[in-house]
Amino acid sequence: MNLFEKKKAPKKVIYGVTDRSDLPFLEQVNEFLIDHSPVKTKEKALFFNSFQLMVSSGIRLTQALDMLARRMRNQRLKRILYTVRYDMTERGTSLSAAMQKYPRVFQPAEIKMVYSGELTGKMEDVLDTIAKRIQKNLELDARIRNALMYPATVLGAIVLASVVVLTFVVPRFETLFADFGADLPFATKFLLNSSTFVRESWWLIATIIVAGIFLFRNWVRSEDGRRQWDGMLLKMPLIHSLVNNIQTTRIAGNFSTMMRAGIPVIKALRILSEVVTNRVVGDAILEAEHQVRRGKQVHEGFQQDVFDPVLGEVIEVGEQSGSIPEILEKTAAQYQMEVDAQLRNLTTLIEPIVIILVGGAVLFMAFAILTPIFKMQQMFAG
Repeated sequence: MNLFEKKKAPKKVIYGVTDRSDLPFLEQVNEFLIDHSPVKTKEKALFFNSFQLMVSSGIRLTQALDMLARRMRNQRLKRILYTVRYDMTERGTSLSAAMQKYPRVFQPAEIKMVYSGELTGKMEDVLDTIAKRIQKNLELDARIRNALMYPATVLGAIVLASVVVLTFVVPRFETLFADFGADLPFATKFLLNSSTFVRESWWLIATIIVAGIFLFRNWVRSEDGRRQWDGMLLKMPLIHSLVNNIQTTRIAGNFSTMMRAGIPVIKALRILSEVVTNRVVGDAILEAEHQVRRGKQVHEGFQQDVFDPVLGEVIEVGEQSGSIPEILEKTAAQYQMEVDAQLRNLTTLIEPIVIILVGGAVLFMAFAILTPIFKMQQMFAG
């Protein structure tokens, strides 16, 4: 068979079982790309929501997985679901153990919640909890992205316009100013030198930017770097209050949802420490879990400086009244409203700053270009 001869890949791929070694080279490349493609959070939320609906309707876990795999559009997730079902039916693996093979798709917190559902027999509630948690986090992330979209777009446009001006517009005036022969203003010299540097050393600028992004991403993804960065966000001026309120919203909302699902407090705290996006806050939740294990009440664990003082107070009230999930849910809603207001205020605050930056850049370029031209006009008129 020719190396590039067309041969369709198997429709139902099960990792570790389906043999794809005899596929043509191009097909194997395509299979590799599918096997390493990401699964979006939105697609995973839809899966858990559909999974919960099927299980609550009385459909077996394995049958529900097979049905969802057949209708799944994401090929990577489709293959994972087929493999999870195979491990459960043919190898006797539990759902949580089968999911654990794919840490880049299923988070440790989600796997632990599924394991908790297997132990308590409340799989429907657990799946509903996971679906709601992912959906709420998606909505919160979407609000944050929408608030930052405008300033990021404008700043990107400023950078792009500056590059275009320095690369194509300024060089046209360079010859004119050179023929002028007179001493140029500092702003004009700076603009001409910047244009020359961008045109001749663009590769150096691109290298520095790419290297900076690469080093920053690696630093943030490391354990120490992630904690240092998250600690900086909690203390950074202008946004530290917003960051704290976002973390409080995640803690209260997710903690309430897990307790409603019947997950024990200690296990819920352990899962919660992995759900929050800030590692400093996650470490503090782990410390709270250790304190509860040592016999302290839940609200005492949330009296650390990292947490909003209100969080410990409302948990204490919930412990006294026996309604921790309800009061946490109301707290999450209240803080969500505050986060929305802060995001709107942040956008309102950023808009004049962006306008000032744009106006300053335009005025500087106009001054640097037009000042020598006016001098030339005056000389010719004289």
